[in-house]
Amino acid sequence: MAAEEDRGLAGVGRRVRAARKLHPNLGQRQLADRMHVSVSLVRAVEQGRKPASPSFVAAAARVLNLTVYDLYEQPSPQFGAEREGIAELETAVIAGPALATDDPTAPLDTLARAVAAVAELQRKSRYDRSSATMPDLLAALHTAAVRARTGAEAERAHGLLTHLYQCVTICLHRMGSPVAGQAAERAATAAASSGDPLLAALCEGEIGLPLMHRGAYRAAERLAATGRRLAEAEPTGPASLTVRGYLHLRSAILSARSGDRATSDAHLAEAADCARVLEPGTDFYDTAFDPANVSIHSVAAAVERGDGATALARNTPLPPGTLASRKGHHHVDLARAALLHGRRDQVLAELNTARELAPQLTRYHPQVHETVVTLAHQDRRRSDSLATFAHWAGIKL
Repeated sequence: MAAEEDRGLAGVGRRVRAARKLHPNLGQRQLADRMHVSVSLVRAVEQGRKPASPSFVAAAARVLNLTVYDLYEQPSPQFGAEREGIAELETAVIAGPALATDDPTAPLDTLARAVAAVAELQRKSRYDRSSATMPDLLAALHTAAVRARTGAEAERAHGLLTHLYQCVTICLHRMGSPVAGQAAERAATAAASSGDPLLAALCEGEIGLPLMHRGAYRAAERLAATGRRLAEAEPTGPASLTVRGYLHLRSAILSARSGDRATSDAHLAEAADCARVLEPGTDFYDTAFDPANVSIHSVAAAVERGDGATALARNTPLPPGTLASRKGHHHVDLARAALLHGRRDQVLAELNTARELAPQLTRYHPQVHETVVTLAHQDRRRSDSLATFAHWAGIKL
């Protein structure tokens, strides 16, 4: 049995097992009872035979008095170059308004172009380059927001600051930083002074992203619902439908992780209704919300419920122009679905596609690590291609 358990020691299962053994009288059955899952699932995850889903990791962290970052081993100690700018960015987020200085700052038009360039890097999953740029840009925008002379100028400065903090939130979230939550709150604070109630509504819901990662699903859902109510109070149009639909997608994933298929499917249907009336190529608030995004989330929701067959059945070809980061994340989900459904040959193909489309997202995605560790456990004749991918991703097999 010890040899069987050791085959899964590279992933979350190893860390759960080690942490559990530090607690007196906390066997696998006691842990399962407190997590509200089956003992067979706990045993399978600890042995590396099944991947630890986000909801499993969140529940285990709660019982073991740890964080999901502890169990995922985030931030990853395997790499340095891609995270070189993260510490400075975290410090900038914590400083927030204190970044404003008396130094001259660039005109808002120049700062707007800089924010747009950062957003483009984020769409391409180039977090190494965006993280290196954002601290100084945050300081410039905080300074501009303080110095703005008119209402319109101040609102524009705060709108740009909001957009940048949204980029910061995603970057830190992808890199496994616990400061992502504070960045999301900074975005919401800036949005309140942007003069755009729909942007404020969106950012209210976006505070729930780091909470979802931590497994605080009820709190994250309350924030998403609040954001939708704020958006619904505004005149109906493409922008308001985008915000409402986007936050319905967030709730679909939250419900799926909570095991509530009916509610998840209802949110997906609401999102589809919102997306159906939007013109192709519409993108408000850099959300990329459209019918393709709804399709991507319908697959993701099934994966989060552990239903690989439904996830694969829901998959449809994505249209040209879909963001590389979205496509990369989608192929990660397809890899997870293939593993759940027993299509082991498909798993690595999907992961390699994700790597090609969005390498940094793929390399740091905790579920990529779980998927590879589980695949290695199931494939006792570990292929060179799997070993090569694992080495690239810093996964010890």
